Amino acid sequence: MVVPIIRVAEAKDTPAILELEAHYMAELEPQNFERWKACEAVHRKRVEEVLLRTFVADMSEEVIGYCYWGLHKDSAHIFNMYVHPDFRRYGLAKCLLQRVEDDVQRKGFSRWTFNPINTKSGKVFMEQLGYKLLWEDTDRLHMFKERVTA
Repeated sequence: MVVPIIRVAEAKDTPAILELEAHYMAELEPQNFERWKACEAVHRKRVEEVLLRTFVADMSEEVIGYCYWGLHKDSAHIFNMYVHPDFRRYGLAKCLLQRVEDDVQRKGFSRWTFNPINTKSGKVFMEQLGYKLLWEDTDRLHMFKERVTA
């Protein structure tokens, strides 16, 4: 059995990350998919700029999921996380989020935000991981998490 490796993204992963983002857009934001496709060069540049804050799930040298974070108004924010549908329900999303959270904390942040797509299962999943709901709208859950101090 091949076990996925969660690692920092590299330049060679850019095409795979963009392909996964296309899957994400088609599946979860179909209303924005055509506009997203029209800006591929912009997305490629953004992916390249955040590689050091992007983690991928790599299985047999195939990127099957990713998660990345950055700064939003001087605060840590997880911008996106996606696992290919064929590889869901194996704990990869949880592993990706944990690696991102570890990285956020290593960079000195004790609180971060994430705005995943608003679904009942997504809300339950995020709350199980310790995220708290700030508010929700029809499209997004506006959530945050704080480092637990002992």
